[in-house]
Amino acid sequence: MLEEILGLSRVELYAEPDRPVPSSDAQRFSRAVQRRADGEPLQYVLGSQEFRGLVFTVRPGVLIPRPETELLVEEAVLHAGSYPHPLILDVGTGSGCLAVSLAHELPTATVLATDRSPCAIAVARENAVRHGVAPRVKFSVGDLVTHLSSDGLTGKVAVLVANLPYIREDEWKALPRDVREFEPKLALDGGPDGLLYHRRLLQDAQRMMKAGGVVILEVGVGQARLLCEERPWSEAYRLHRIRIDGQGVERMVCLERQG
Repeated sequence: MLEEILGLSRVELYAEPDRPVPSSDAQRFSRAVQRRADGEPLQYVLGSQEFRGLVFTVRPGVLIPRPETELLVEEAVLHAGSYPHPLILDVGTGSGCLAVSLAHELPTATVLATDRSPCAIAVARENAVRHGVAPRVKFSVGDLVTHLSSDGLTGKVAVLVANLPYIREDEWKALPRDVREFEPKLALDGGPDGLLYHRRLLQDAQRMMKAGGVVILEVGVGQARLLCEERPWSEAYRLHRIRIDGQGVERMVCLERQG
């Protein structure tokens, strides 16, 4: 926090331990320490979080990007790279970390990003401007993809990525306090088994996907196999692969739209 407030590196702080701190910065530091002591996540206190080598603005009301979500970007880049001008859909964009990262890494791609939260969309727009991709990222407020039904997307989406809420009801009380009390429940609560929104999205997104296009979903512990064993969407998609995160959790499900 002191590095951020003073604009100094750790080495500079150690090298100049007697450097005077302006009273305004001392007051900012004191407030930051109190916020963190009260349990607020460090990312909200600092107002930023690094993701995929880019620094994203985050603030209360917007989910903090996690390292495991970078798997979705890696997988999406692999698939989108086979299209000269891919159309990518990011559902539940939050801070915009997926949409902005993909637009940054795929300079010929166009990205549509949606979220139920106007607050999240406002922050995502800021991040798109911050990283110079705003002209190629279109944002909209809405519930999953139902509000896009009249946008002429039938059969046009090459890649759909989604980090949807996947915390189960029985997991809620066991979450760390800085997550449970400070991060938006709207972005975390996935219903009884955590897959409420995944099921809806797979159903609603079928018509938008290109034949051979992929849907890439982040899931929680034990949810990948559960989702893959369900039948309602089996005729529309086939399992491409499941990827494991750095903690050994089956974190990402990649499904291919069958033609």
